[in-house]
Formats: sequence, structure tokens, C-alpha cells
Amino acid sequence: MKNYYILLISDGTGETAYRLLKAARSQFAEKVVISRYTRIRDIEQIKNMMEAVKKDQTLIVHTFASKKLRDDMVNLAKKYKVKCIDVLGPLIEKLAEIFDSTPQSKPGLLHKVDEAYFDRVDAIEFAINHDDGASLKDLHKADIVLVGISRTSKTPLSIYLAQEGWRVANIPLAVGTKLPSKLSSIDQRKIVGLITDPERLAEARQVQMVQMGMVGGSYADSERIQSEIEYAKAVFSQNSSWPVIDVTGKSIEEISQEVLDMVIGEGRSL
Repeated sequence: MKNYYILLISDGTGETAYRLLKAARSQFAEKVVISRYTRIRDIEQIKNMMEAVKKDQTLIVHTFASKKLRDDMVNLAKKYKVKCIDVLGPLIEKLAEIFDSTPQSKPGLLHKVDEAYFDRVDAIEFAINHDDGASLKDLHKADIVLVGISRTSKTPLSIYLAQEGWRVANIPLAVGTKLPSKLSSIDQRKIVGLITDPERLAEARQVQMVQMGMVGGSYADSERIQSEIEYAKAVFSQNSSWPVIDVTGKSIEEISQEVLDMVIGEGRSL
């Protein structure tokens, strides 16, 4: 049986070419040996590969951000009579034409984007694992810690900020329950208190009760709510270094920006 070889050559990780090749390769039954060469940055590296290529059995698939390397690859392929395909170049050139702009031609930019994506995934997982006072042992790893009574937007705010890459934990306040001791051992500049109007809080809790099929109970009772709000204010007063945000009538986007301004610094945009 004839052996086939495919060389993936890239000035980055080669992941783009590999994914496309995998999709195309699935349409054929032939056995193929795939070799990946990454972070190729000069023509000498390409020449060394060409010397070892079995010309009639090899296809080179390349993704170079640099136009010079793309041109070098094409010229060398012609010289050594090796089949090659430029995966990235035609798309970059077409985009440059549409945008009427010059591409950066910097290798590895996609990899940086991928890293940002995985950072966001990690942050979301962190927020889920640290929701409502869970997993306090590594609370110090949080970028932001939200503290507030029930239905002050702690969870949706945590997830929203996590989608922007921030590691967020939230701690519930409940009358008669002490704050976790771990909270006092972390950087107090990370902590933000959340407060809201009692009438809006009652409305939010009533909606939650209907959604959860809860009947009776004091969860949305005005006296209980007032007691919880007073307790929260007392806690915030005792921890005067914590900024406090009134979330009444504000969107999650607005609250998030306020949190970042207070914890990360003014002018920080999402």
C-alpha cells in the first residue's frame, strides 16, 4: 500500500491547519502520516524540511501570517516540485482587500485569542464553584468577591463578570449567620457589598417564590427583608473598606462596570 505524508507547517501552533485538515481528511480512507512543524520563522527552516520530502507522496499544508514566508513557501515548493496548499494566505488577502487595511502579519495571534477564551472558561468555572459561599478554601484566588443578602444579583453578576475573564466568588449574608473567617484573611480591596431597595427586593423574591412553587413562608415578608437589609448595612459599616453598590433598578452591565471601577480602577471597560 502506498504511503502518504502530509506536513503541517506554521509560524504559530499549527492548530488552524490541523483542524481543517482533519475535516477534509475524514472524507478519505487512505492512510496518511501527518507531521506538524510549528513556530517556523525563517526560510532556512523550510529548506531543511524540503530536503527530506518524498516529493510524489507528500502534501504540504501551511499557515503563515507572514506574507514573505508564504511567498518563500510557494517558491520553494515549485523548486522542489512538492505539492503545497496555503490555507491562511488567500483569506488574509481577501480580508485586506475588503477592509482596505494592511494585516499585522504577526504569528501566534490566534493562539493568544484561544488563551483568552480558555481564561474565560476557567473564570466561569471558578464563579460556578464559588457561588453562594462555596469552596472558601481558595477564596484568595478570586479577583472579586461579592457580598450581599439573597436576591441582590450576586450570582448573575458573578457569571457576567466571569464571561469577561474575572474570577468572582460571592458570599451570602444572612441574619444570625457569621461571615466566614476566610473573608477577613483575603485582600479586602477585592470585596464589594451589594444592597438594594426593600420594595424591589420584595418583588424579586415574590417572583422567585412563584417560579419555584413556594407557598407561604417569610422569604418575601417586608419585616424580614427590612431586618436583612439592616443587618447587611451593619456588616458593611463594620467593614468600611468595602465599597457598597446599590443595585436597585440597574442592569447587570451597569453594576458590573461599577464593580470593576471600584475594584480594578476607574475607567476600566468591559
